[in-house]
Amino acid sequence: MEPIAYLTVEVKHRDLDPRLLIASHLVKAGISVVVGQQWAIFSNAAALPPGIVLFKTVNEIQAQNMPNFRSHGHLTAATDEEVLQCIDDKCFMVAFSQIAAESCDLFLAQSAAHKDAIERWYPAMAGRVEVAGNSRIDLLSPTGRASFAAEAEDLKREYGPFVLFNTNFGSINSIWRDLNKVVQIAAIAGAFKPGDEASTAEFYSLLKWEKRNFDELLALLDWTVQEVTSHRIVIRPHPGELAEFWEDRYGKHPRVTVVPRSNPHPWIMASDLVIHTGCTTGLEAALMDKPSINLMPSDHPTIDRIVNWANPTFKTAIEAASALKNFLDNGQGPVSENKEKYAAVLEKYLPGYRSGDAAKVIADRIRDALVRGGATPGGVHTMRYRKKFWSQVRPAVTLDKFVVSREEFTESVALAHRLTGNPRLPKIHTLDESLFMLTPA
Repeated sequence: MEPIAYLTVEVKHRDLDPRLLIASHLVKAGISVVVGQQWAIFSNAAALPPGIVLFKTVNEIQAQNMPNFRSHGHLTAATDEEVLQCIDDKCFMVAFSQIAAESCDLFLAQSAAHKDAIERWYPAMAGRVEVAGNSRIDLLSPTGRASFAAEAEDLKREYGPFVLFNTNFGSINSIWRDLNKVVQIAAIAGAFKPGDEASTAEFYSLLKWEKRNFDELLALLDWTVQEVTSHRIVIRPHPGELAEFWEDRYGKHPRVTVVPRSNPHPWIMASDLVIHTGCTTGLEAALMDKPSINLMPSDHPTIDRIVNWANPTFKTAIEAASALKNFLDNGQGPVSENKEKYAAVLEKYLPGYRSGDAAKVIADRIRDALVRGGATPGGVHTMRYRKKFWSQVRPAVTLDKFVVSREEFTESVALAHRLTGNPRLPKIHTLDESLFMLTPA
């Protein structure tokens, strides 16, 4: 076992910076880190020297890689980036693969409730689950916000006051352009079980729920475009959405800007108001103390989520429009009320969310696992491939999710080091397209 950690990344604007916070702490502890696009890492389990692989989620698609890495001498660890909003067992476990339960050496839960849910559903995982927090939240803490504060100020200067609409319709407005393809991928990921009537019905009820949200948000957007003249309207589609839909519908309007494939955090910080339909960006807005509106025509068919209790929530576009107008006109109304209640909800489900120390805890747990596996941190480390390392030719659609140049990556590493207080920048080695290795200087 070598002192090396592999941090997989799927969505650049959501996952890279939190992963680099973890990497900064690991490098400081004498651990080398490979971080970047997950497809090259997944394809090279046999070639990469044995270390520990940190998976971003534990759904079927991610989990099916775990046994392969273990068979080649790697340790496997995982977080679950899809459960940030969860408050109950069903939500925590909706995409937790049986394969992951059997093949994950270390799971890093975001809360005690998360840990308890896993151990209730998979008792055999007891002893392999540790509470570590969620490094995405670190960037939203008062300290972490410095990472995008300058960009937020630039956006304010460029766009003036604006309302931010974060859309989240990755099924019915998918980059795959085909609902049947979306259903096929969902089945592979374990979102439902083909052939199981109840499971399939539940999945299709989610599609109908998403369509209701979509229709109501369109109504609110149409009203806002016509009636709100004091602010620009910025539409930020989810990375899994087809951005052209929003461009075709609103892009020619002089007060509308569509910003696909963008980091949500500077846009949230720069906005005067965030509007969404139960989206994680609404929770992120709450964590950043940003006013927001949650448009939710009907309850989620299967689970409850934090954002429904941490944001002002409205069932119709008409109700949301009234609250939006009241807030923009005079800063009053439901959007500005009940702040203490919402803060209490955040503290209940994400305790210590303002501390910004999850990345360090995750790094410490990874280092401990490597040491238990026989690795010795520190010293000079070079990549010693066990067989020829090959480039991964990945599907073109994934290029929308993650591409990063060496220059951009280097800037992001430097920022992560500033936020973690690590004074020594690591050496950066390019391994593949959008894949890099950091070694202690």
